[in-house]
Amino acid sequence: MKAEMHLSDSQLAHGVLRLVFGTNITVHGLVRVGAPGSFADALVPAFANTPLPEWSVRAFAVGLPFVELAVGLCILLGLRLRLALVAGGVVLASLTFGECLRQEWSAVGLHLSYALAYYVLLARAADARFTVDGLLRSRHAVPPISAPSRA
Repeated sequence: MKAEMHLSDSQLAHGVLRLVFGTNITVHGLVRVGAPGSFADALVPAFANTPLPEWSVRAFAVGLPFVELAVGLCILLGLRLRLALVAGGVVLASLTFGECLRQEWSAVGLHLSYALAYYVLLARAADARFTVDGLLRSRHAVPPISAPSRA
C-alpha cells in the first residue's frame, strides 16, 4: 500500500506562493535577457536626474535580467532556496534605492509587496516541499546503520 502524502496548509501555501513568485521573477528576467542592452538603454535616461553615474546604472541594468532569471528559477525550482530569497531581497533593496532617488513612490510601494513575498517565503522556508534542495538532500542522505542480524 502506498503511503499517502499529506501536506499542511502552510506547506501548500508556501508552494503556491513560491510557484507564483518564482514565475514572476523568472519571467522578469526572461523577457529582458535576450536584449539586456536595450533594457539598459531605456533605463539609463530615467536616472539622469539622480546622483548615480550613468556607467553604474548601465552596468546594473545590463546585469539585472540575468540575476532576475537566476533568482527566479532558483525560487521556482527550490534550488538553494534560502540563498536565492536573500539574493532577491538584496536586488530588491537596490531597486528600491534607485526608485527612491527617482522619487518614484508608486514603484517603491510595489517593491514593498515584493519584499513581503520574500519575507513570507524566507520566514516559512521550512514549509518548502517539492524542491531541488530536498531532492538533493534525500539523494545524499546516509542510510541508517542497522544492527547486524544474528543468524
